[in-house]
Amino acid sequence: MVEINIELLVGRAVSSRAGKTIGHIEEVRAERDGPDLVITEFHVGSYAALERMSASPIGAELLDLFRLRREPRGFRIRWDQIELGKAELKLLCDESELTALDRRSER
Repeated sequence: MVEINIELLVGRAVSSRAGKTIGHIEEVRAERDGPDLVITEFHVGSYAALERMSASPIGAELLDLFRLRREPRGFRIRWDQIELGKAELKLLCDESELTALDRRSER
């Protein structure tokens, strides 16, 4: 099992396979596996940042109000869809294979 310092991942940019930045890691989800925590997914993008601050419903409405929201606003990236071992965090799949992260998916 590989050990990762989460504090070194949060805030880092994630690039698509084409080299385009799709967002920054804002949240890391994990599950307990015996004495260990195992990463299940990463949340990236503006909605993930609002989610991390527990302001997602209010923040999403404000983004709508000021028309600052761009689609998609964030993604869920499974642990096996991202390359973590390099200096640059890069997707191992196409963006189209990611699950959109928005308030409808949180319900």
